[in-house]
Amino acid sequence: MNGQVMVLALGNPERGDDGLGPAVAARLQGRLPAGVALRLCAGDVLGLLEEWAGVDVLLCVDASAPQGEPGRIRRLDLAAAGLVPEPALASSHGFGLAEALGLARALGLAPPRIVVHAVEGCRFAAGAPLSAEVAAAVDEVAERMLAEVAGFRRPAGDAGAP
Repeated sequence: MNGQVMVLALGNPERGDDGLGPAVAARLQGRLPAGVALRLCAGDVLGLLEEWAGVDVLLCVDASAPQGEPGRIRRLDLAAAGLVPEPALASSHGFGLAEALGLARALGLAPPRIVVHAVEGCRFAAGAPLSAEVAAAVDEVAERMLAEVAGFRRPAGDAGAP
């Protein structure tokens, strides 16, 4: 696929592990290929639905709700797995990513490929810094997202390249 790619970093840097998305976005700044959009969203993702129209690949990064393994990185390919409500998409946002993606699909605005990198958080209090576990995952998630972008932006004749 060689179409429009958008990287969406979700989260509020003033709410502990919810700041994962902005921390990853800071690592990606200046490292994404030309033409790849990088968007930050600190609140309700509904305002981005219309921006998704015409996007071929949406790569999202967000902190997920605590499940007992802080810092665990999960990659969810929603084209392969479908949109299944699961804890990895549970968010501290008012209208979370799972709900926004479901609405986008219902309205015909969802990109054909959606990949979510969710990192399990453990601390979401106002004013708290990233937990050590989530902070340790930031660089790895940024590198994974760069690899995803490179894979989706690969020239059509180069399908077998790593």
